[in-house]
Amino acid sequence: MILGAYKINNIPVSELNSYNLDDLNGNPAYVVANTLPGGYENISTIENFHVHGRALIGSAVGFKDWKCLQREIKALIMTKVNDDLDANWSSLNTAEKLIACNYILSRVPAAKFGATVPDAAQRTNIAIEFDFNNRQARGSWSNITGRIQIMRVLLFGKIGATNALEVFYDVVKDGLLELYEGGIEGTVEDGNLGINDFLLARSGTFYSSDGLAERSYPIIDGSGDTLEDVANALVGISSNGMY
Repeated sequence: MILGAYKINNIPVSELNSYNLDDLNGNPAYVVANTLPGGYENISTIENFHVHGRALIGSAVGFKDWKCLQREIKALIMTKVNDDLDANWSSLNTAEKLIACNYILSRVPAAKFGATVPDAAQRTNIAIEFDFNNRQARGSWSNITGRIQIMRVLLFGKIGATNALEVFYDVVKDGLLELYEGGIEGTVEDGNLGINDFLLARSGTFYSSDGLAERSYPIIDGSGDTLEDVANALVGISSNGMY
């Protein structure tokens, strides 16, 4: 997605020390979108997403939670380091290194984290906040929050209560939602069996013949979707926050 800043006299507000709200002409100062509306300039950088992105969470489809912000920052970081944080860590400036530690900590080599944040207490605080933000975005199967809630609502609307409850019984029985809460999505994403394998009935996994996409539940909402479409939509939510 693209981060945009509204332009006042052809200057993006991100470059202004101050501005009058009237100069925005009723437009938000910043937007995030797949295509920017007129009057906005693309300011998609690692630091700008960090500074302005959190306030935009919830403002656009596909940018509804912290992990969506994380996704955009991760993409920019990985492009800058050519997909190798360890070898190309020096390609990031000081601010970007700290942002990487806060948003993609699980990908940052321990030695790089220690060198960037030498204080042990601060490293612990960053790790706690990183875990909290990820878990909050994914949600909880017991409290039904976050992405798990959105997946549940979608599934109930698509296949009805009886069949949806059968699906949730299976994923809870196998501990897939608990694994998802802890960061495990599936064999393709993490190298471990997870909820996406069940949803997509992935070939070569335990769920290849009896995962959601291989079942025969009817779609009840009149959309014309197939069960495979529903499975793909659920994975889009679980992995990319596409809702």
